[in-house]
Amino acid sequence: MKLDPKLAQSIVDRMMESIPYNINMMNEKGYIIASGNKERINTLHIGAIETIESGKTKPMVESFGKFGQPGVNIPVEFQGKTIGVIGITGDPEKVTPLASLLKVSTELLITQINSSKAENQRKESLNHFLYQWTTIDNISENAELKSRAQALNINLELKRYAVILETDNQPTIFEGDFYFSKTPHQQLIITRNTENLEKYLKFSQLNQIVIGISNQSTNLKKAVQQAIDTIKVVYELQLTDIYYYHQISFLNKLLQSQLHSAKIINNFKNLLKTRAGTELIDTLDCYFKSNGNVTDTSTRLNVHRNTTNYRLNKISDYFNLDLHDITDMLELYTNYLHFKKYLYEH
Repeated sequence: MKLDPKLAQSIVDRMMESIPYNINMMNEKGYIIASGNKERINTLHIGAIETIESGKTKPMVESFGKFGQPGVNIPVEFQGKTIGVIGITGDPEKVTPLASLLKVSTELLITQINSSKAENQRKESLNHFLYQWTTIDNISENAELKSRAQALNINLELKRYAVILETDNQPTIFEGDFYFSKTPHQQLIITRNTENLEKYLKFSQLNQIVIGISNQSTNLKKAVQQAIDTIKVVYELQLTDIYYYHQISFLNKLLQSQLHSAKIINNFKNLLKTRAGTELIDTLDCYFKSNGNVTDTSTRLNVHRNTTNYRLNKISDYFNLDLHDITDMLELYTNYLHFKKYLYEH
């Protein structure tokens, strides 16, 4: 650790606003790096050399010309080592108490700066590690990642959840969890604590923030993708009260499949052109959300059961698919999901 000349000069300038004496700050070699008298900067200070060698406060009662004036020199220490000297020009009896106060203030400031720097370096190192951790498939074969994990005291073999929150702000992170900003609008949390998981979920619900939660896994790249896919499917299908990947995993597979038909998708698009067609789409949507229960569908739509059956028959005729046949039902459902995805993307 060395005294920074800019920091030293800022301390000197600030202190000299309050005391009527010239202040010098010397580096570990005894050269003046900050002073109220700018002409003395980069010159050698004889008294500072003696102070560095002894590690003790040294009053100066005689003048050494440009190499030092009467006053007091007091060592600046960091972690048990002398890293510089503070010198105040004047009657040693008067300026020694001031030098002692300045020494304490300077050492505290240096300690705080060093702690902040170390913390920033730790955070930077952790963020770089987290990025690697969430982008590597086979961590067991990555020697660098394992070495860094060991240095950070992180057990890569524990199963964890990846949680993504759609927000610009950093949420409160609980002890033992990891966090970094994946994008300006997505915050990634890594946790293995199910209680913490519930707290993040509650936070998202209270603040109306979209959240995606992966399955528990040692493969964080896969887990992060699951959390992302959860949010993507929620948006594409306009789902509510869906937070976990296991809730949408099958839907996600259907949306990633090639099981849909361009002809059926176009038929859905054509229905949007008329009010009656839009009504049929709304009915089908409600029918699927009601798990194929006509009574529940009618209740949701606030229409008579006969009306619902009439519309469902029209849908069957239009698509030439029987809603009472499980295979036809699955085909229509799969194409409807892709149609909703199309609407979201366009």
